[in-house]
Amino acid sequence: MSGFFSKNKLGFLKKFSKDFVFSVLALVIYNGALQLFIYPGMESAMGKKPFGIVLFLISVVSIMGAGFGTAASYSRMMAKKARTQENGDYNIFLLIVTVICIPVTYAALYVKNILKVEVFIPVLILMVLTVYRYYADVQYRMDIRFRDYFLFFTAVTAGYVIGLFVYPYLGSWTWVLILGEMFGLVFTYFSGRIFKSPYFKLSDSFRANMKSVWFISLSNLLGALILHSDRLLISLTVGEEEVTIFYTASVIGKIVALLTTPLNGIFISYLTNYKIKLTRKIFSVVTGAALIITFIGTFACMFVSDIFVKIKYPDVYADAAKLFLTANLGQLLYFISGSLMVVILPFTGEKFQLYINGVYVALFAVIVIPAAIMFGLSGVALGLVLVNILRFAIVYVIGMIGVKKTEE
Repeated sequence: MSGFFSKNKLGFLKKFSKDFVFSVLALVIYNGALQLFIYPGMESAMGKKPFGIVLFLISVVSIMGAGFGTAASYSRMMAKKARTQENGDYNIFLLIVTVICIPVTYAALYVKNILKVEVFIPVLILMVLTVYRYYADVQYRMDIRFRDYFLFFTAVTAGYVIGLFVYPYLGSWTWVLILGEMFGLVFTYFSGRIFKSPYFKLSDSFRANMKSVWFISLSNLLGALILHSDRLLISLTVGEEEVTIFYTASVIGKIVALLTTPLNGIFISYLTNYKIKLTRKIFSVVTGAALIITFIGTFACMFVSDIFVKIKYPDVYADAAKLFLTANLGQLLYFISGSLMVVILPFTGEKFQLYINGVYVALFAVIVIPAAIMFGLSGVALGLVLVNILRFAIVYVIGMIGVKKTEE
């Protein structure tokens, strides 16, 4: 790394900064439209109880996308650094996930007692498209093309916005999101190669790639379950209206925290494309800075939440205001520790992410679920803060151990 920076430091920093700006803009446009325009528009049209059910189903869809689609993306990035890889390796994986989506969709609708063909088919389509769209961004990370990454998310956002405008004529909220996912996939097809032939050509590292992608999938699924636990757990233990209340209380924290996603993408791109060395000192400084930013960000989120929720969700403001501090802090802690996990991924390997999230799920079961049953929304909020603090600490310790091994 030292030789690389000594010759190209200015050019490297310039490119990194440019890529970061494009990546942030992509997620600002995407999440800004989704959280500030699409979701409020849907809640206003259907009411807080039906919207609570929609949030539950969107969470299940997002868990599948983040669990499997992002896993395929990260696995292919890791393969680019250490192994061979072909489209077929990941297309086969995605086809298997497509089949898995069928019983998952069935179970989600069964739990909500809305198991109807006219609901099942569009939710299934949305889930499958979302998985593929989460995977699609690997095209731009793999080639470090963050300008196209920005255009990719712009296409997705444009589809969502068009979907919201035609929502009254489509008959189902699912088509609002389906249009966005389709726009993104079409853009990737024409601007990249991951969805083009040869579709099922396998690399020499096929078995290693499959092992990698399933390891990361299990880890991501555990993490995504916790990320969306506020909707899933509250929906199952407290009520549908309370899902909307907690969502609105934490929405600004979610928006701000999701800005860590561009950092994750850039970290994994640069760490797998360049021989960058991470030391314990640098990792400690990064971790400390992340923690400081988390607490400063929490108070900023509280201030913005008070204004935003009062304007966009006036029907739930009184109840949501009580949770602004804990709900936003929990969100930021989760995402910051997730960013640190991405940073240490090339130095610790895929299996440690699975271990970390496995411990996280165990802590969640022991702390948050009982708190939700006994104390309702406030119990969920406080429980999530506690388990995310513990997750942060675990990631730091494992990261230090992994980085130490690379120094020796």
